[in-house]
Amino acid sequence: MKNKEQLESYKNSGKLLSPKLPCTKCQTPVTLFGSNLENRIKKYGGLENLLNTFTCRACNSDAKPQREKKIVIKASKTEEKEEVVYVIPKMKGFIPTNAFLKDTPELVQSMTNFSCVSPQLYLNNNRGCRGCVYFDNCNCALKKAA
Repeated sequence: MKNKEQLESYKNSGKLLSPKLPCTKCQTPVTLFGSNLENRIKKYGGLENLLNTFTCRACNSDAKPQREKKIVIKASKTEEKEEVVYVIPKMKGFIPTNAFLKDTPELVQSMTNFSCVSPQLYLNNNRGCRGCVYFDNCNCALKKAA
């Protein structure tokens, strides 16, 4: 009887009496309206078939047979790995020296090939090396006596 009322309502207004349609197996209400309702009507082959045989998603998934899970047994690898011995060369450690720059002119020359030893003095003397302790041994490209 309810199905006849639903059919008449759909013919008159294009809508069902309520937007929720109960599942025929579990009676769970499922919302159907608009394009979803139209697509379901096409899928079931008419509104009458939909009302008589509609099943919800949960009932559809319960009806399908469940896949059996395959048990995979992996064979353990019993290969023995050879132990590799690496020869690591010994490194020479840094030996600190207690030397003053004034006393080692070779060290001052090697250091000043790429930079000034006392840039604060150079900049404070208007870019001149006047009064620099390292002036005699300096190889810096900025060196100029003022």
